[in-house]
Amino acid sequence: MNDLLKLALQAHGGLQRWRQLKVVRASASITGELWRLEGQADVLTNIQVEAQLNRQHLITHLIGENRRTTFTPDRVSIESESGVLQALRDDPRSAYQSLESPWDELHVAYFASYALWSYLTIPFLHTYPGFVSEELAPWNEGMPGVPLKVTTPA
Repeated sequence: MNDLLKLALQAHGGLQRWRQLKVVRASASITGELWRLEGQADVLTNIQVEAQLNRQHLITHLIGENRRTTFTPDRVSIESESGVLQALRDDPRSAYQSLESPWDELHVAYFASYALWSYLTIPFLHTYPGFVSEELAPWNEGMPGVPLKVTTPA
């Protein structure tokens, strides 16, 4: 594990503490141009998520709709809060055609869940088996050979 990853882990409470946890829960409102472009504006404006921390699994509760989505890398589903299945897609990644293709609710469920699980587990997922990270050399934005000049307002 490189020094930058160690620093990031410590800033987030440390790997030892992380390994004691099983689930993270969060409330969110996810909006933006992507959802409108895909014909799904406001579908995630009031949600609560439960992410398993030891495996890719996330449940999204659509508040006020009596529905939830369940995500794993190989399957995404929509069901009532009582567990009645409404829609299911195996191998959901293969269902994407292009950015111009309209999305259905299962596309939204997969895309948002995949992203949210990653966001909620970074930087710790970088320590999972099979994950390799490498610290790159510092980057100086600007023209080659010209040091970046940073000024602060007076």
